[in-house]
Amino acid sequence: MKRVYIAGKLEDSACNYIKNIHNMIKYAEEVKKLGFAVFVPCLDFLMGVTFGNYEYYDYFNNSQPWLEVSDYMFVCPGWEGSKGTKKEIELANKLMVPVVYNVSELIDLK
Repeated sequence: MKRVYIAGKLEDSACNYIKNIHNMIKYAEEVKKLGFAVFVPCLDFLMGVTFGNYEYYDYFNNSQPWLEVSDYMFVCPGWEGSKGTKKEIELANKLMVPVVYNVSELIDLK
């Protein structure tokens, strides 16, 4: 099963942060239904809530090894203002992990 790293904008106000998580999970489910295994890095916010002491780099450094072993990176719409997503795209390009921006591109790659 091909692995897809789901990337997207997170940083924002509290309400928009939750909306951004919703957006990433919604796309992850769509990609999963196509037969891909998905990794959704925003879900580790639950670890941050549980332990209460996570910093930005704790999250980022935990997710990047997953990107390194992914077959594709899917970037959710609305990412353009995200510094973190830009860094992830740069890493994917460096690792030669194909970056896609809509579900139909993944269908074509399947």
